[in-house]
Amino acid sequence: MMKNNSAKTSTLPVFTIKTRSRSLQITREGTGFIILIFAVGIGAIYTGNNLLFLVLAMCLSFLVVSGILSELTLKKISVKWSIPPAVYAGDHFSIPVSIANRKKYFSSYSLRIVMMTNEARRLEGNTGIYLFHMPPENVEEKTVLVKTMKRGILRIKGFQIPTSFPFGFFCKTKFFPISDEIIVFPLIQPVKLPSLSDLSAEGQGIVRHRGEDILALREYSEGDPVNAVHWKSSAKTGNLRVKEFRASGDRSFTLFLNLNDPQSNRQVENSILEKRVSEAASLAYNLIHRGDEVSLKTEDHLQIPFGNTEPHLERIMRFLALVGL
Repeated sequence: MMKNNSAKTSTLPVFTIKTRSRSLQITREGTGFIILIFAVGIGAIYTGNNLLFLVLAMCLSFLVVSGILSELTLKKISVKWSIPPAVYAGDHFSIPVSIANRKKYFSSYSLRIVMMTNEARRLEGNTGIYLFHMPPENVEEKTVLVKTMKRGILRIKGFQIPTSFPFGFFCKTKFFPISDEIIVFPLIQPVKLPSLSDLSAEGQGIVRHRGEDILALREYSEGDPVNAVHWKSSAKTGNLRVKEFRASGDRSFTLFLNLNDPQSNRQVENSILEKRVSEAASLAYNLIHRGDEVSLKTEDHLQIPFGNTEPHLERIMRFLALVGL
């Protein structure tokens, strides 16, 4: 079970010493305790009171015991994880984490396992796991459940295990650096899927139809699209007749993605860019799952050919995840 450990470790770092694999933070409580030690030491020296010397010795022993126990808590703690290769923006995804205490005789206490990314604010949810007690030679299987709202590459820098055990005077952290990436596909939103009546002429709009088998011809009704008129049949009969298409799942659509402002020929603003990318991704996702074939084309003549399989959808999503960034 994941818990938020903000209440468990009320440690506000005041001073930090950091190495490649470890860091030591003196907390606000620890700073107050060190000031108290100095005050007791000065009082003992100037007054010669043996009781103050005993109190000083006891306070110093607390510091020594704190350092030994915190180091023992982090010793032989290992972390393993499994990161998904790709996720969709806005969707929660899980990262299984396995924490092991390899010590033979000693337990570990008050551990937090926190995932570190390239952008701390990109992840929403609980990125940390709290373990109050880890028995010796024990393995805990936990899951981090998070989501991100921004498409692109999410770089996982590693995991860190901080602990303020036993007194909260110091927060000692052990680092597990890694270099792994998750590609975040664009946000999928509800969209109105194009139908035969929505099809535009060649090269116009975001969606273009690639053609279907004609099922029948019927008389023109108000509201029918002009491009559905069968002109040869209409000329023979003298009345407008329109084409009806077979409504099966083998329709094909081309999605046009334009990221440049036609006036300045520069890339559009970020908000417009994200809206267009999300719209194209949503159409591709829903059309392919409906059974239609989808092609993606950009203004620089890059075109992903038609297809309606999951690998084809992933190819489109990977392109949309990185375009314009």
